[in-house]
Amino acid sequence: NHYSTAYVSHPVGKAKTKSMWGNEQSGGYFDDQEVVMTDDPRWGRTDMEWAVVPWGLKKMCEFIQQEYSPVGGIIVTENGCAVKDDDVTAAEKDTFRVNYYRDYLAQLHKAIEGGTDVRGYFAWSLMDNFEWALGYSKRFGICHVDYTTQKRTPKASAKFMTKVIKANAVEIDEADLAASDFVMIEKGTGLMSAKDNPDLVKEA
Repeated sequence: NHYSTAYVSHPVGKAKTKSMWGNEQSGGYFDDQEVVMTDDPRWGRTDMEWAVVPWGLKKMCEFIQQEYSPVGGIIVTENGCAVKDDDVTAAEKDTFRVNYYRDYLAQLHKAIEGGTDVRGYFAWSLMDNFEWALGYSKRFGICHVDYTTQKRTPKASAKFMTKVIKANAVEIDEADLAASDFVMIEKGTGLMSAKDNPDLVKEA
């Protein structure tokens, strides 16, 4: 599963992170990480406040290939983003999500072209669903769900993914492809990773 990317560094003292509820996390997974995660303020944000970093998926898959060379190849089992599209009219024009998938798939394709054995990709998710920690307040689906009537309505992202699957190709212009590539963070500009910082000012 892949949703976001951050720069990591060794902490000064003990690493501290906050949960999405605002409390300091400790023990198990959080203590084992022993890193400080930093975001580039230029990165876009999803409705979960997670950073949009398409080149991160490329680098992660390349690392897995180089480090492990899995016999069955690599399958990306979840990749997607939450967008504030409660209203069905807005949901049918979810350009942010379309661009997210376009850029992430383009970077994944670059990894494949470079020799990374990626064999599968799953967009998360087909429909708006119950988000385990946040209930129905966040929408990841490429199909809008009216939670009262259960009516499903394909979003622009569903039509985009349909086109990608039928053509087995992603259309992206040179400027958008270049914008999805790696650019080093500017010194002194980093922000505490939004995934662990519920107090971050919302900019998405």
